[in-house]
Amino acid sequence: MKLNNIHIKLAGLSILTGCLLALSWPPIGLFPLVFVGFVPLFFIHHLIIQNKLITPWAFIYGFSAFLLFNIGTTWWVWNASAGGAVMAFILNSLLMNMPFIFLHQLAKKNQTSLKLWPFIWAWIAFEYFHLRWDATWPWLTLGNVFAQTPWLVQWYEYTGTVGGSLWILWVNKKLFQWLILYKPLGKQQRFKSAFNIAFLGLFAPTFLSYYVLDEYQKKQESYTAIKANIMVVQPNIDPYKEKFNSMSDYEQTLKMLSIADKNMDSTVQLIAFPETALVGNLNERDLANEESIKLIRQFMSKYPTVNIITGADSYKEYLKGEKPSKTAREYNPGQYYDAYNAAYFLQPNSTEIDIYHKSILVPGVERLPFSSVLKHVEQYAIDLGGTTGSLGVDEAPHIFTANTMLKAAPIICYESVFGEYVTKYVKRGATFLCIITNDGWWGNTPGYKQHLQYASLRAIETRRYVVRSANTGTSAFFDDKGYLLQKTNWWEPAALKQNIRLNTDQTFYVKNGDMIGEYAILFAAYFLLGLVIKRKSAFMP
Repeated sequence: MKLNNIHIKLAGLSILTGCLLALSWPPIGLFPLVFVGFVPLFFIHHLIIQNKLITPWAFIYGFSAFLLFNIGTTWWVWNASAGGAVMAFILNSLLMNMPFIFLHQLAKKNQTSLKLWPFIWAWIAFEYFHLRWDATWPWLTLGNVFAQTPWLVQWYEYTGTVGGSLWILWVNKKLFQWLILYKPLGKQQRFKSAFNIAFLGLFAPTFLSYYVLDEYQKKQESYTAIKANIMVVQPNIDPYKEKFNSMSDYEQTLKMLSIADKNMDSTVQLIAFPETALVGNLNERDLANEESIKLIRQFMSKYPTVNIITGADSYKEYLKGEKPSKTAREYNPGQYYDAYNAAYFLQPNSTEIDIYHKSILVPGVERLPFSSVLKHVEQYAIDLGGTTGSLGVDEAPHIFTANTMLKAAPIICYESVFGEYVTKYVKRGATFLCIITNDGWWGNTPGYKQHLQYASLRAIETRRYVVRSANTGTSAFFDDKGYLLQKTNWWEPAALKQNIRLNTDQTFYVKNGDMIGEYAILFAAYFLLGLVIKRKSAFMP
């Protein structure tokens, strides 16, 4: 094959992988394409090994495919920050390309392009790692692609999204190998291989999902359901023009409470207001005297049995003798304070306010990753949430308890993308998940739709109803099977009410977390040794 023809083919395959993966993603959601999306990439790998091309070509074509995938699915980040978006696209594409380069190097040493398990385990190890480091951006974890099709992945209550990633990669691997070996195989062998791929790769996981769902429903029917009536409020205050600029904190609180008041009835037990619903930099040392808190207390006096969860833009000053945190800011010599993206819990007949400070912060927005090294790039921060800057955090999740059964997991915006982190709320007793967010930063784009749909996966993993209050974007309710019950319209002030089931059971995933990811780290390390030792065939499956 002539060199120019090879590169034309490689470029076409690279573009094809990027397009297939992007088209499979919500909200376009042509999810079957994800099962063939990596096949062109594996053909790139095969052609490069077969034609003995140098490693930089593997890097170029792999990186191009993943860059197209990233831009095609998360281009909306540009609406918040052009410079920050470019950095996110490039960094995430480079990280995704690392398992591909790892595969190429190992295959080149062993003179084979058909053995792909090293890539699969390296990819899952990358996803596991990407959920836990300083520059975390797990938005495109492969298992998230099924957020629009909860009926396919009810077994996420055992595996989490990493199980979906393994499924996708295994099917792509088998399809590629079948296509490569198609001609050498006899007619009967071709059919047998195709049947095995269809049965094990597509039918069996789908059947398993229906089986798991049926078993869960039977379990639900065996005990009396305990329910609570919840309201979510979407005040729809423009985050650019009004929330932090022209509209006062007093006016914003009044608008929010007015929407709630018009939709209240005596059965509502809890109201959820969105992320940074209370603005004006509330002083956590003196919340009782904050005007917005007084307004909420006045509202609660009309409805003496209602509990309220609300987001807040707040700060806390360190008193003399108190040790400042690592994120504390010095405003006078020797005087420090921390700023927070917080959730408050107000209860009837109590002057105390329970507080949770967002723990997983958006890199480049609420904290600067690798701050000691990258301080000079702070100007490119991406504006993806309410409060920005280097914020203080709580060290662990915290639940809001109204009574023995009504226990909320206050999940603030970006935290809802982290499946294993959400399980920590459930381990602490949360009986439902309450996501508060502010998704209007990206405009009417796929961004807020993807964020909404990812909540479906948290519902399946934990078997908890999800209550979602968004300032802008979409407020919604999901049941414990991941199905959307009702939602608001985009860019529209609204309130919704829903009776939700409260659950105290813990799923296998809640108890055990991302076990597949942990094993992937070990397997990837095992294959990595294959690049070090001398024997060609060692460490290749």
